[in-house]
Amino acid sequence: MKKDTNKYLAIGISLGLCFGAGAGIIVSIIIDKSNFVFGIPLGAGLGMIIGIIVGSILDSNNKNTK
Repeated sequence: MKKDTNKYLAIGISLGLCFGAGAGIIVSIIIDKSNFVFGIPLGAGLGMIIGIIVGSILDSNNKNTK
């Protein structure tokens, strides 16, 4: 099995998508009870951006230490 050099980036994107979509649903239900169509993609997008940033930082730190 080949070594994955961007392991944390892949994990960060997928977890960010899941947690961001869930957070977007919860926040949009609290703020606007009738329409949460825009909360899901906005939350998922923000979660993926945070996952990309955190995953990139972790991967770059692992490459620098090796």
